[in-house]
Amino acid sequence: MARRRSVRRQSSQWLGALLLGVLLGVGLVIGVLWASHNRPVTRSPVAVAPGPTMHPLSPQRAPAREPATPTPRQAPGAPPTEPAPSHPQTPAQTPEQPGVPGGPGRARVAVIFDDAGYSLAAAREVMALGRPVTISVLPHLPFSTAIAEEAPAHGVQIILHLPVQPLDPSVPLGPGVVTVDMPDAAIQETVQGDLATVPTAVGANNHEGSRGTADPRVMRDVISVMKTRQLFFVDSLTSPRSVAAQVAREMGVPTGTRAVFLDNQNTDVYVRGQFHALIKIALSQGQAIAIGHVGKVTAAVLRSMLPEFDEAGIQLVTVSQLVR
Repeated sequence: MARRRSVRRQSSQWLGALLLGVLLGVGLVIGVLWASHNRPVTRSPVAVAPGPTMHPLSPQRAPAREPATPTPRQAPGAPPTEPAPSHPQTPAQTPEQPGVPGGPGRARVAVIFDDAGYSLAAAREVMALGRPVTISVLPHLPFSTAIAEEAPAHGVQIILHLPVQPLDPSVPLGPGVVTVDMPDAAIQETVQGDLATVPTAVGANNHEGSRGTADPRVMRDVISVMKTRQLFFVDSLTSPRSVAAQVAREMGVPTGTRAVFLDNQNTDVYVRGQFHALIKIALSQGQAIAIGHVGKVTAAVLRSMLPEFDEAGIQLVTVSQLVR
């Protein structure tokens, strides 16, 4: 009996040990499988293109854009005024006009508006064109200096409209006239005094002058003042006998010659026809100088024809750009 109990006890111990071994084995297998499943996988590094550095909580800024160029405002139309004098363009006096078609190789036209000085309103009509033109101012008149000082801010050049003796003695010329009977010193003093009343003038052209511009001595005196002051002279060509441009070239002063008078008849039809003639000359020769007057229909006609100039590929410039 005691032997049977001993055998049963041993069998129970052996079964317990066997069961414990099985459990340990199963636990070992589970542990191996778990460790194998959770082992970190080593991956080859992937190259990433560098990107913009972003700062925490800082929103990304859009690329800066250039501010749009404001469209220049056009001065309100002024009542008709007398033609303003033309003058050579300098960077300080004639700023570039934004939005004006231009480019190398284009035909160029300079329009001079003569006889300014009697009326500020007439000159302002020209200033309001918004294109580089030239006003030629008569000296010693009520608005000579005011026009000369105001026009450059509108991109308009100023020149002196120098009164010179004509063949017809009945033509009134006003103050500051140069005559053929004046001695050399008097001519030069007169031109200097005229320029003093048109302080921003960068050149000059002649007012009348069919007699005086044909006199080489008179023109040498006039041109000598231009040379001393580094100005240019445009021959209005009021006489086929004029030597003004020839004398200027001989003395080394930049010069040019009028090609078209625009408003001998103050009508829309006539002036428009003269502008068309000007366009043809410019396209044929590459450039041309025209002379009109303030206070006539000329400025209004030019304004209406600006699209035609642009379509023809003709650039309006100040007269200083065409003298040589």
